[in-house]
Amino acid sequence: MALSRRVLMIIEKPSMVQYVVPHWLDQFPHDHIHLFCTLRRAALRFKLNRNLPLSAAPLITEPVLERIPSEECYYCNGDFGEEARAADHIICANGFAPHHSRNLLDLMTEHGIETPLSEVSWVPIEGIDAEEIKSKIKLGLRADHPDFTRMASIGHARRYFNYLYLVNALPVFGLALRSAGIDTTGNLGFISKYTLQSLLLLDRADPGPLLWNDIVKLMRNNPASKTPSPIGTVYSREALITWLWDSGCLTSDNGKRTGLLSLSDRGRRLASLFHKDCFDPHLSSRFEGWGENWPASKPAIDRYIRSFFGKEKRFLLKRS
Repeated sequence: MALSRRVLMIIEKPSMVQYVVPHWLDQFPHDHIHLFCTLRRAALRFKLNRNLPLSAAPLITEPVLERIPSEECYYCNGDFGEEARAADHIICANGFAPHHSRNLLDLMTEHGIETPLSEVSWVPIEGIDAEEIKSKIKLGLRADHPDFTRMASIGHARRYFNYLYLVNALPVFGLALRSAGIDTTGNLGFISKYTLQSLLLLDRADPGPLLWNDIVKLMRNNPASKTPSPIGTVYSREALITWLWDSGCLTSDNGKRTGLLSLSDRGRRLASLFHKDCFDPHLSSRFEGWGENWPASKPAIDRYIRSFFGKEKRFLLKRS
């Protein structure tokens, strides 16, 4: 008679449970599944100094993380550390993406879980097709697989870059946003790396009035890059364009998002407040290279941040 196991399954969100758990139980019917849903950001977030003076930028420092309260971040049947230590087996059934692989390592490190990755099952989810999910389970992959390691390395490189970007963008880009008439104390008080690249692409490429979906296609294809380097992801592009619209950087021929969109006077003004080298159409492809060589790539990221924000800071101070 097969012995039952207490199994902890780490999965992105509750809605994915119906697509994964039944197929796992088809192959391992004696398992008792306990869930921990990470909702993309795991259980940690950046702890930022939001009052960094402009004089301190560009700043190079190690990321500082803090736990996110459970009601803000994830749905689970208890504390991750307690669940992982009580489990006979752990499954990582998150998406096949850098942040998901890194999230597992973050959780295990933060909670002191010493289970070897060679004993953690890895089901890299790339969709909801039943046959594909069944085949991934049958592969019997573990979290020490080279593809998992590669994804986690890219995830670590991205997080390191994102932390340095955030720390420096708050004081440096805050000056640019205020100069363009955008309130930096509200929801529009920060321009993300890909929102900035979207703004500068529209300014430099000057494609003329476009429908909303055409802007999405422009970001995906990114004609300014000589190699494949899409701006944003399939999940984030709507939010990037929404920031441009809500901040008044886009205008429409009918006054609505459904019309033909182009940069407004404010959008042109904001774009003019960024140094020419802030436009980096190859940014997303850089992450691949930094990830492939992580952590040896940290000095390259440091140089990029120093140059990027150093140039922008000097550029803004000369204009003020």
